[in-house]
Amino acid sequence: MDPHDPLWIQAHEVGEYVFCARAWWHRRQGHPVAHPEQAEAGRRHHHRLGQRRRWGERLIVLAALLLLVGSLLLIVARLVP
Repeated sequence: MDPHDPLWIQAHEVGEYVFCARAWWHRRQGHPVAHPEQAEAGRRHHHRLGQRRRWGERLIVLAALLLLVGSLLLIVARLVP
């Protein structure tokens, strides 16, 4: 296998693809960035999406903790006469 073969995908490209498949494809095709302002807008958009995802993950953890605390309180309330 030749790493310069166009069908060969390197490990770092997988992360790029997951981040933005369209940008990965354009880079693989050798397309120059025709509109740098649009590319920057895309980077900002992806940054905001990442922030929202992280907040969502934190809220899920918080919800799980609250559910656990609530369940423990119900168990304790039933055990105490």
